[in-house]
Amino acid sequence: MTAAPMLSELERDALAELGNIGIGRASTALGRMLGGLVTLSVPSVEMVPPDEVAGLLDRALTPPLVGISETLGGLFAGCALLVFPQAGSLCLVRAALPSDVPAEDAPELEDEVLAELGNVVLNSALALVANLLGEAVETGLPAVFRGGAAEILRGCSGAAPTADGAAVLFHIDLRTTLPGGDGAAVAGRVVLLLDAGSAGALQATLGRYIGRLVA
Repeated sequence: MTAAPMLSELERDALAELGNIGIGRASTALGRMLGGLVTLSVPSVEMVPPDEVAGLLDRALTPPLVGISETLGGLFAGCALLVFPQAGSLCLVRAALPSDVPAEDAPELEDEVLAELGNVVLNSALALVANLLGEAVETGLPAVFRGGAAEILRGCSGAAPTADGAAVLFHIDLRTTLPGGDGAAVAGRVVLLLDAGSAGALQATLGRYIGRLVA
C-alpha cells in the first residue's frame, strides 16, 4: 500500500493557482450554458489519501449529494468528480433548460443536464490545467450518481477508495446571477482520484512547472 504523496506549500500554492485559472475558464463556459453570470470562488486545494475523501465530503457538504464523474487518462489518470448537495441541483437544471420547457418537466431532464454541466466544468478546468503544465488529459463520458459521499465515490472509481494513490480536492463555491434576478449559491468540490503512479507524476510535473516559473 502506497501512502498519498504530500504536497509542499509551494506545490499546493501552484496547484491552487492552476486550479483558479482552470475554474475561471469553467465559470465562463458554464455562464454561457446557463445564460447568466457564473462565479466560482478561488479554490483551496489539498491532497489526501483517497480513503479519507468520503468523510471530508460528508462533513463539508449537506447530504444527499449529487456527483458528476468522468474517467481520466493522461496526466490525471483516474477519475474526476464534481460533487455538490442535491438540494442545489434542480435550480441549476432549470437555469440550463430553455425557457419554453415547463418547470414540471425539469426533474425528468435533470440527469441529462447535470451530466452536461459536469462535463463543461471538468473538461474546461482540467484541459486548461493540463495544458499549462505541458501535459495532455483525456476524459470519458460523464455519469451522474446520487447518495452519500461513499456511494458517489464508488460510482466514480468503481470500487471503494483505498489509501493507495491520492485524491486532490478543490474546494469551490459556485454562484449564479441569472436573467430576471434569479440566482443560486452552491458549495461544491472538484475531486481527482488518482492512482499512485499518476499522483507521483502530477507532483513531479508541478515541480517542473514551478522550476520554469522561478528560472
